[in-house]
Amino acid sequence: MLGSALSKHSVDGQGPKRFGYRAMRRGRRTLFGIVTVLGASLLLVACSTTVAPMSDRSSTSRSVSQDVASYSLLVGDTYSWIFPLYNQANAEPWDINPDAGMWRPLYYAATPGRTGISEDLSIAEPPIYSDGDTTVTVRLKRGWVWSDGAPVTTSDVRFYFELEAAGARLKLFSGYVPGLLPDDVKSVTYQGPYQFTMHLIHRYNPAWFSGNQLTWIVPLPRQVWDKTCSTCSIGHDASSVAGADKVYKFLYAASSQLSTYSTNPLWKTVDGPWVMKSFDPATYHVVFSANRHYSGPGRPHLAGYSIYSFSSETAELDAVRSGTVDFGYLPFSDTGESSYLKSHGFTITPWKDFYNEAMEFGYTGPWKALVDQLYIRQALQHLVDEPLYIQRTLDGFGVPDYGVAPDYPGSDLVAPALRHDPYPFDVAAARNLLRSHGWTPGRHAIDECERPGTGPTECGAGIPRGKQLSLLFMYSVGSSSFTAQVEAFQSAAAEAGVGISLDGQTVNSMFSIAGVCPPGPCKYAIAGYGDFLWDFGQGQTIPSGGEQFGSGNYWAGGYDSATANRLIAAAHTSPGLGSLYADETYLSKDVASLWWPLYDYDIALVTNRLKGWAPLNPYGNYHPSSWYFTKGS
Repeated sequence: MLGSALSKHSVDGQGPKRFGYRAMRRGRRTLFGIVTVLGASLLLVACSTTVAPMSDRSSTSRSVSQDVASYSLLVGDTYSWIFPLYNQANAEPWDINPDAGMWRPLYYAATPGRTGISEDLSIAEPPIYSDGDTTVTVRLKRGWVWSDGAPVTTSDVRFYFELEAAGARLKLFSGYVPGLLPDDVKSVTYQGPYQFTMHLIHRYNPAWFSGNQLTWIVPLPRQVWDKTCSTCSIGHDASSVAGADKVYKFLYAASSQLSTYSTNPLWKTVDGPWVMKSFDPATYHVVFSANRHYSGPGRPHLAGYSIYSFSSETAELDAVRSGTVDFGYLPFSDTGESSYLKSHGFTITPWKDFYNEAMEFGYTGPWKALVDQLYIRQALQHLVDEPLYIQRTLDGFGVPDYGVAPDYPGSDLVAPALRHDPYPFDVAAARNLLRSHGWTPGRHAIDECERPGTGPTECGAGIPRGKQLSLLFMYSVGSSSFTAQVEAFQSAAAEAGVGISLDGQTVNSMFSIAGVCPPGPCKYAIAGYGDFLWDFGQGQTIPSGGEQFGSGNYWAGGYDSATANRLIAAAHTSPGLGSLYADETYLSKDVASLWWPLYDYDIALVTNRLKGWAPLNPYGNYHPSSWYFTKGS
């Protein structure tokens, strides 16, 4: 499976245990995942259920040809990988999104203003399921061509599968998840240049398989890339296992040479709307030109666009003010300048995202007996004041999040139950839950177990008489807003009789400490990464929670529920969205992790001269093909 998921670094320095993601804002980690095949044959990836075409706008009010717009990445983010098959360090939106503008995914999962797939921007027609949803037939749209004039065909799809398998064998990919791609596919057959068929090991939910197993497929230009050295002739080297390994090593090495990005002929053959014009490996400044031979929909209205990277929020904001950057962002610490900026020619818009934010429980180790109790998790959830955190610590720039999918407006991928808080902030309700299960006030105003046992009014298995309800909350430092949230939670917990000890750690320290759980033992009761979110998007658009909370998960502290596993499996195999809703609802009410408010991706700060950028994409991706400047700009 080529899914989207997050990964911690392993302690021995061998890389993450499953998924590869880093930070998005202020050290924020995203969950764009790469899953790889261990076999020599297949590799498939994700599409989504919601379809929303993006059509061309009228050209009557825009100046064309010579305009070049500029975009700023968030602080610390740098474009530094051009080969659209990613290693651990580069499986990130700031690498994937620009590459998708050059090499279009088979199914394009970045839709402005909507969760799901853009049928219009995808190279393939909607997949056709048959044989009881055990067979998937994909038809490529005719007319898509590479910039050298060659047609985009199933040979390019097969080339992708061959290279993906090679990357797995060479251990240059991370995140293989047993049971998902390629394990869920028996074989792939090709019916000609514009159609191929996947034969699955059993029935799958078309919504899930399209959403989380197909969108990673990226047709690649075999006629240019299928060689083992820069001076070697083009052949079908990748058709054999040994040959594919050599081709992969050659392309991987070329992508590692940042200084040659804009001059290496390999990277000039594209099927997307953009081609790289220049790249500065010292500053990571990238300039793209419109692909004059682009054959797909959404042709660029600009001659080009550029990407800037910054090491500080001050530098980024100064670049937007000075006009160097047309599309940037307003740092959360500078929201007080909003009125001034609006009066001086800028539009300010919160960028709502479709991610999720959760504090993971430690289901192994010293606090296992406590966090294993559903009523304790429910009580703790009653102590999270999401509306207060959003208004007071995020200045209103956030979205409530009650489960594996946030309360994102208009998305059909969010269960109705997740539109409301099942455990609203209520200290009294938390206290009553604990009292009803045998806890009474003890030393230092921290509750102690008075009625040990496993009955419905007793403390629960493994909790002896006199045990204090005291928990260690390990959290990442560096974000004042997150620290304020954690401290507010600690204060509310004290009112309910729960002792919360705070253990602030740097992100790297958390990776090395919390990163060993599972298998554990977990050295925390609760672990929270303030600026790191689980990111749905290209590669995973159906938020089933399988990678986070399924059996053998890595990002939920060892959470393991037979009911959750059954519901997740049903979401993957039963047609429609009903099974997904049941899955989402259960994980929410079971408080698999401590649900926490989701802050906005950023606050978009855009010059009024630039148009066509709204609505914003819920996965944090941008669409420069639709941008244009108004006349007189």
